[in-house]
Amino acid sequence: TIPFVYLGIPIGANPRKYHLWDPIIQKCERRLAKWKQKHISWGGEVTLIQSILTSIPIYFLSFFRVPRRVVKKLVCILRSFLWGGGDDQHKIVWVKWGTVCLPKDKGGLGIKDITKFNLALLAKWKWNLFHHNGELWARILESKYGGWRGLDAATRDKNVSLWWEDIKLALHNPQYENALQGGIAWKARNGEKIKFWEDKWNHSDTSFLAKYPRLYVILCQQNKTIQEMGKQANIGWEWNFKWRRNLFDSEIGMADCFLNDVAGSCIQPHRKDEWIWTLEPSGQYSASSAYTVLTAEEIEGEDARVYEELWKIRIPPKIAIFAWRLLKERLQTKSNLRRRRVELNDTLCPFCGSHEENEAHLFFLCDRIIQLWWESMSWVNIHGALPQKPWQHFSQHVICLPNRICDNRWRCWWLALTWSVWQHRNKIIFSNDTFDGNKVMEDAIFTLWTWLKSFEKDFAIPYTYWASNISTGFRLFRGVENIGSGSNLSLYFPASAANGSFRDCS
Repeated sequence: TIPFVYLGIPIGANPRKYHLWDPIIQKCERRLAKWKQKHISWGGEVTLIQSILTSIPIYFLSFFRVPRRVVKKLVCILRSFLWGGGDDQHKIVWVKWGTVCLPKDKGGLGIKDITKFNLALLAKWKWNLFHHNGELWARILESKYGGWRGLDAATRDKNVSLWWEDIKLALHNPQYENALQGGIAWKARNGEKIKFWEDKWNHSDTSFLAKYPRLYVILCQQNKTIQEMGKQANIGWEWNFKWRRNLFDSEIGMADCFLNDVAGSCIQPHRKDEWIWTLEPSGQYSASSAYTVLTAEEIEGEDARVYEELWKIRIPPKIAIFAWRLLKERLQTKSNLRRRRVELNDTLCPFCGSHEENEAHLFFLCDRIIQLWWESMSWVNIHGALPQKPWQHFSQHVICLPNRICDNRWRCWWLALTWSVWQHRNKIIFSNDTFDGNKVMEDAIFTLWTWLKSFEKDFAIPYTYWASNISTGFRLFRGVENIGSGSNLSLYFPASAANGSFRDCS
């Protein structure tokens, strides 16, 4: 009886019905159960979401066009898991979902946009129909619907399957026509499949129809393939153009340009026409490269490069996502909570108690915190005013660095210090601790040491030497970096550089 399931796909069912997607929705809900939020960090949540989106629904998404109602439900599940809450409890959504789904180098978290991902997967059907037209399934679709050319037709045919109609609707999406269609380039061989006037085959971004519309009107050979526009002779390929009338004087110059354009074309009668996917070095279509094109949105603003540098740093994922929220000024500071109408008894900075707590003040401008930045800047002889915006502060400490400084370690230090400040702030608010500047610096130095020990190759410096000679650890040396108990420490830490102890900032 119909519908039935064959190889995981429901045959004969209506893919536009919500209940058809119930198994996918239920699996995602089970994998993103609420209890998991309490046991994994932000980095773990993002990793789990990315893993689920590229495994559970990908089979359905590569076959069916996903309905908007299903997209809305899946996004609701993913967003609730990322920010917390559920059906009976709503938490603050700190960053809109469209921004979260942007690529990491564009200011997002790289989580798949379901609609665009679905379009990138469905676009492969047209590619496969063209390249596998000799196989049984492709010959059936060719005879019934016209094959890949039938997908280009804008008309809605009667008595066609819902699956074929949904594929056509997906490929007539403006996003596909503007982004993906331009990635396909013709490689003309025998000209059997290429329409001479309509297709962009002559190494140009425009078709002959768009370039020479007046010549197209007065030519008898309209809607013809390349093979039908000429023949193979002893001296090579010869074009045979048939005009409805003699050319006017104003058309002769246009005709000369047209003939010059087609004169250099090399037609090979014994080889088949090909498609080249210009977005991949191999020339073969891939859903990943197509999705990259669909999400290649330009981000206006000076902070675009900041996110590119952030995700290059080798640190734990939860720290990277913390820094991402800090750069976007979307942490749970008191000013952000107040703007979202959360009632607070106190909105002042927990460190100094004299200014409103926001990202700029809490991490950089507080009288007690700015001393920590001055101290760390003195280790590498950096002087200058500190910006107020988090992304500007990060840019100054990460991108604009003087020579002879190990940029990777200095970038990690910025993240380690901001993370320690945030952890210390939370202890003061939720555990009634008191501010201790030395403790903040000690935690940051130890955090940086653990990161370098985990992510930096051949890093074996003991913590005691690292903490007492922190300033030297940021400088570039050609000497030995693998320090053990029996190594000569003067190779890495000269006696003149052992001045990295920090002042009492409490």
